[in-house]
Amino acid sequence: MGLALDRSGELFVTDNQGNYKPFNELNHVRPGAHFGFINFLDRGKSTPPRTPSAIDIPHPWTRSVNGICLLYTPKELRSKLGRDFFGPLEGHLIGCEYDTRRLIRMTLQRVGDTFQGAAYPLSVSPHDPQRGFLGPLVCAVSPRGELYVGSIRDSGWGAGANVGEIVRIQVQPDKLPCGIAEVQATHDGFRIDFFRPIDRDLAGRIESYTIQSYRREATPAYGGPDRDRRTEKVTGVSVSSDARRVTLNLAEMRPGFVYELRLKNLTPGGEFHPAEAHYTMNVLP
Repeated sequence: MGLALDRSGELFVTDNQGNYKPFNELNHVRPGAHFGFINFLDRGKSTPPRTPSAIDIPHPWTRSVNGICLLYTPKELRSKLGRDFFGPLEGHLIGCEYDTRRLIRMTLQRVGDTFQGAAYPLSVSPHDPQRGFLGPLVCAVSPRGELYVGSIRDSGWGAGANVGEIVRIQVQPDKLPCGIAEVQATHDGFRIDFFRPIDRDLAGRIESYTIQSYRREATPAYGGPDRDRRTEKVTGVSVSSDARRVTLNLAEMRPGFVYELRLKNLTPGGEFHPAEAHYTMNVLP
């Protein structure tokens, strides 16, 4: 179910964690690349080297990322508005997370011929799970710019009654809370953009940021533990003049690792969401 073409014709597909797969994945499909699950009957046989994912989506932070869609403004709507409808979300990927009944968001960064990027929480889970999504599986953008999400709750997968729903979400980009809009890697750290201006004093403090990196290895076990996890040293912080971007310098960068970024509330007052990002560093820019 998780297939999406971007406007340049690049194809992306999701896959779930499992045996020999320690992450949920967003994969960039192209000739010569090799993804997928090592079947029980194929273990021990010669298999092609596996291509790194564009985004390793942490498990169990997510457990089953399925359908995806790109937030692209429909052509007719752009002609009518004279601008992109989705604002700072334009071109971002929405991911349907079945098990935890929520939506995530992903952004991609191209470094040469390599795609890599970050995953973020999108929907806020209610205190009562019964008041949230049943179990998001598929999503799509309507000609009017609405986001439609199809969910199920299946007795054979996740328990519960065999029921389904289609939910219409009216996206309002101008009403997004202050929070992380996008994380991109630099040669010596990260650049973080925000939906709204942040508090310059809070954002300029090194202690406002906690960054850890880790990797995982494919083993016969389901999923897999973190390896070589460490807390990264932030050596410098700079805030842009419009207070909508922060650039972080790190003491060392580790290609082949996933970076977990957690931020304190950087707003002058009010809600800060999302406050976390999970960036896959395949190559160093």
